[in-house]
Amino acid sequence: MEPDMINATVINAHYYYPAYEQEMADKFFNAYHLETEENCAVVQISEFKDRKDRVCRFCHKKSPYVSFHKNAHVVSEMLGNKRFQSDFECDDCNAIFSRYENDLANYLGIVRTVQSVKGKKIPKFKSADKKLSAHVIKEDEITNVVEFRRFEGLNETFEFDKENKQTIVKYTKAPYTPLHVYKALLKMALSVVDPKHLPDYNFAFEFLRTKKHDEKFSGFAILIRSTMSLTFQFPSPTVMIFRKKDANAKLFSHIFLLYAQNSIFQIIMPFYLKDRAFYTPTSGPVDTIWCPPLFGNKSLSQIGPISSLSFNLNGTEKIYNEIESIKIQALGEDFEISKIINKETGEITERKFDGNKIIGIDLMMRQIE
Repeated sequence: MEPDMINATVINAHYYYPAYEQEMADKFFNAYHLETEENCAVVQISEFKDRKDRVCRFCHKKSPYVSFHKNAHVVSEMLGNKRFQSDFECDDCNAIFSRYENDLANYLGIVRTVQSVKGKKIPKFKSADKKLSAHVIKEDEITNVVEFRRFEGLNETFEFDKENKQTIVKYTKAPYTPLHVYKALLKMALSVVDPKHLPDYNFAFEFLRTKKHDEKFSGFAILIRSTMSLTFQFPSPTVMIFRKKDANAKLFSHIFLLYAQNSIFQIIMPFYLKDRAFYTPTSGPVDTIWCPPLFGNKSLSQIGPISSLSFNLNGTEKIYNEIESIKIQALGEDFEISKIINKETGEITERKFDGNKIIGIDLMMRQIE
């Protein structure tokens, strides 16, 4: 049965900064408690059901009506998850979700390459306008070197900001559908939600698998993304689900968080049957209290600057030619003298810095404790 949900508008989608504003934190933790937490580096599912006994969580079909030949990852493998797999995702649903993950990859842009995040392999990046490429040219346990190269002449891909001691690298993302990005995250959330809630998420599973409801049910696909600098990276993806404490509170029952790369992604989980009373046109918008970024016992000096923004992912049309940039901090002298490395001999020569003549940048990412 479809819920009577029409444009369940999300409100209070504020921008949050991890200064640990006590009022914000108190408001969230007074309303929610942590129900599920899984670290992809720790979780290892070893006792899978026999393939003939498996039932798909998403379409509710079982063998022989569907097959279970592929290795299904609970959190997308492209985010660095190798170990956390499931035995409840059929090959048909896996194919659908793979298309969503392609949109998620395009939305994330160049970051997976810069941070050398391994899916099946570290991805090479090419800007959609073909003006920039990036790939890892050296990799070991401690140090990765990423090469940026701009094409089509000395275009505006590189911007050298001497005053703020940073290089800005601009690029054009490959096209992506915003709602598919949301569905990629929702799929991960529905994969880790406590099994006792699964019957109440039946419509969410249908919404996830088909586009026939995309236009009718909208307004809730809001992403809160807290992003750290490129020098910060979570060692492996971690997922959390928070559940509201008061079942009668006019709030979404579950909030999902994904920690991956240098970002924290946060969405609400819609279509929970017990929230249905809050979705009616006469009930007004459902309030949403977002979780502040959580970093355990790490001090903010270890993390660096953090920005938190909200993104509307309700769109069903592809977004083309979206321009994004990354900032690379530099030393002041880097804009005075250029060091040029002969990649065949390793010889280093120096000359006066001239940004107009630079066609490539090598970025060294070194792991420190």
